[in-house]
Amino acid sequence: MIKKQITNSEITEIIISSSKPTAYTGQSFPFTALPDRVFEILLYQIFQVRIDTKDSSLNDKFDGVVLMQGVGERGRDCILAKKGANVGLIQCKQINKNITKPEVLKEILKFTLHYIIDKSLITDLDNFTYHLAVSKGLAETSIVLINNFNKNYRSEDIKQYCEELISKNVSLKALKYDNHKTEIFKVLDKIKVIYICPSDLSRYLHEHESLLKQFFRVLTMTDNALLESIIDTYLSPILNKIIPKGERENKDFAFRFKEYIQRVYTHYSSSRTLVFGNQQKKLEDFYYPLNLECKNEESNLKPLKICTLNYEEDFLPQFKKVIIVDNGGMGKSTIMKWLFLNVIKFKKGIPIFIELRKLKNGKTIIEEIISELNPIDQNLERELVTKLIAQGNFIFFFDGYDEISDADREFVTTDLQSFISKSSNNLFLLTSRPETALNTFSDFKEFKVKKMEKTEAFELIKKIGNNSEKSLRLIDKLKENEFENIDDFLQSPLLVSLLYKKFEHRENIPIQLQEFYYDVFEALYQDHDLTKGDSFVRNKKTKLSFNDFFQILREFAFFTFKKGEIEYNDAILYKYLEEVSNRLPNIKFKITDLAEDLVKSVPLFNKEGLQYRWSHKSFQEYFTSEYICRDSKEKQLDILGEMYKSPKSEKYLFIFKLCYDIDFKSFREAVIVPYLNEFVDHFENSFQNLNFLHDNESTDIILRKLITFNRSYLVITKTDRALMSSLFENIKEDIFNEGKLENLPDFMDDNHKIMFISFSTITVIGSRKKSDILELLIDKKSNLLKSFRNEKKKNSDEKKEIKSNLPDYVIVNLQNNYSNESLENLIYFNNLLRSHFSNSRSQHLDIERCKKFLENYYDEIANVSVDYHAGF
Repeated sequence: MIKKQITNSEITEIIISSSKPTAYTGQSFPFTALPDRVFEILLYQIFQVRIDTKDSSLNDKFDGVVLMQGVGERGRDCILAKKGANVGLIQCKQINKNITKPEVLKEILKFTLHYIIDKSLITDLDNFTYHLAVSKGLAETSIVLINNFNKNYRSEDIKQYCEELISKNVSLKALKYDNHKTEIFKVLDKIKVIYICPSDLSRYLHEHESLLKQFFRVLTMTDNALLESIIDTYLSPILNKIIPKGERENKDFAFRFKEYIQRVYTHYSSSRTLVFGNQQKKLEDFYYPLNLECKNEESNLKPLKICTLNYEEDFLPQFKKVIIVDNGGMGKSTIMKWLFLNVIKFKKGIPIFIELRKLKNGKTIIEEIISELNPIDQNLERELVTKLIAQGNFIFFFDGYDEISDADREFVTTDLQSFISKSSNNLFLLTSRPETALNTFSDFKEFKVKKMEKTEAFELIKKIGNNSEKSLRLIDKLKENEFENIDDFLQSPLLVSLLYKKFEHRENIPIQLQEFYYDVFEALYQDHDLTKGDSFVRNKKTKLSFNDFFQILREFAFFTFKKGEIEYNDAILYKYLEEVSNRLPNIKFKITDLAEDLVKSVPLFNKEGLQYRWSHKSFQEYFTSEYICRDSKEKQLDILGEMYKSPKSEKYLFIFKLCYDIDFKSFREAVIVPYLNEFVDHFENSFQNLNFLHDNESTDIILRKLITFNRSYLVITKTDRALMSSLFENIKEDIFNEGKLENLPDFMDDNHKIMFISFSTITVIGSRKKSDILELLIDKKSNLLKSFRNEKKKNSDEKKEIKSNLPDYVIVNLQNNYSNESLENLIYFNNLLRSHFSNSRSQHLDIERCKKFLENYYDEIANVSVDYHAGF
């Protein structure tokens, strides 16, 4: 083993003789640009310094690391030792692609076969860890394999891989697979396998910055090279068309634009996050690359998936207009910031980032851009900026459409649509919660954030916990216990982060969403400053008790939620807190002290300049829910009922989820009972006039009732693409410009939301009532639901001839239950529409269970004693 060790002087010579790739602060390191041998040296030195500094995550597993010479290493780039015993290894894969599952297995098997020949390679099979370090990443199947390697490898063709390795490696020629099969499987059953990905390497380098300059030429955004390259490539050519190159205005604008990019890069490279106690943190310290998905236009194809690790060409610019639509906590804004930084890093265009909540009545997007550029002459600047944008090369990031206040929504939306239509040579990325954005921006390609897998959630916990013992303990606790509801917390980056924050405070796992947010708030209120020892607790200037602080937040959240505001300047904040103070005369506090506590001691707000903002919108919604269920008293049922019936009911979905947990009895009365009554009425009284049906309870008519409750569908039956496209454009124009067609009674009124679903030869436009709470009941795993039967669909081939003559388009909904519809066409359209429900959440209300629920409810109401509250 000693003969294979490389000396420190040889290591230094290799590093010095290699050209250093450029790395920019705030961005991921270009590990794939390192030469193979240098990448191996990087891993060696990272482990060496971790051992030297007694890294707690190693748990004293290793006390030495040896770098091999690079030839005849027998599947080991580095050896890990403990008291002279071989207890692990590091094998490096330096390649600019994700490593596949077969490639992972072959690497491990290559070492295993060498061990069969030389048993000294592993001192103890029960205490040996195989580390696979990759410069790019791992395929999803590889991650699944490694996360439970000792069981998952058995599904693979081990014999095929072993015989392939034996035939290609001279040093393995003497082996015969069949002679050593048992021994090979014994090794694979015993050894522990761990992967080291680029995010891990980045974290180690940030922890030990002395290594950085050895391997990379590190530049900050104050270095001119990158900025000038962007200006020269994208801005100067179009600027020279408008203003001659030698004129002062040309140079002045280029300089200020470079200053703008530098400033916003610095701003979005770091962020204040709740999990870090509102400390400024580099984005790369907590960013985990999520996947975006959108439905494929061809229904038989898998959804299109885009990883947000880098700026991907098959995302932008392939789709010139993209909207990321998802619920709160899925990381939309963080993804936007990360991609914005990547546009700069990889020089993909001129990025402009606009936080849409900052736009108000009378302030246009152009004016916001101009104000960011610090103009000398605003009128001159407006004309210049307008001309530049018209030429192209810009990438606009519009973040938080749903955060525009209700009072400003109409003006900002109109301005945004006008701006986009006049700037068609550019690229646009927009984010929103799923409220009304889809209807307004129908020409944008819609993506959703793919929910995190458990393995991804665990990696995020390790990242934000800096691989601390507490983060690893949380992961072990999540693995050991099967919590029925905890999976929901592990699907959202925000909830995963807050789960870690809550676990830092008290090591238990919450079950309900409401309990989860309450625990996080308690953890923030009682938070120990871990940097100063467990005994140090930050004092609150208000000296308020937990209960008083809680009550103030409930009042303030409800008051501001009704106004549709999550951000306030200091004057407005003080005004609102004054009103809250007047409503709570028993709680005495100084408003300036409370404002400071909300940012520092109980960091539920961020402060930038004079602007205060909820650290996340979901906290405003949580405290609003607590107000409705705890403080609104006799108004509670009225408030919930109004929210349920409101055209904005979709906006209140998260509050409904919380109220469901906090006070199910009241939520049942105000929302669930009316919803179930509507369903029973629909089920029992619709579709009575279909002449061919003798048995009204047939499978096909039941299915038709289920798929039309609170839903309507426009089916374009034309199979000719040109005719279908023409018809579709006319219908779409009527829907969006006139509100609705005469014979589309509920497609686009205020109470409905429209969705587009494309099939290979037939187009379907689906609409659902915004007040529909089916998704809520699915999330809550309600026993009122049943899954659609997974039976083979009759006439499911879309190309099969339709028996009856039909118009160019057909409406399938409650109002249009055609008496002349044939059984064949009813079955045909049923199955066509059912394909819309063909995912894991394909559930529907069960009529018998709903009736029983309502029966029990009304019996309960009737049997409540009149004297229940008497006797005191």
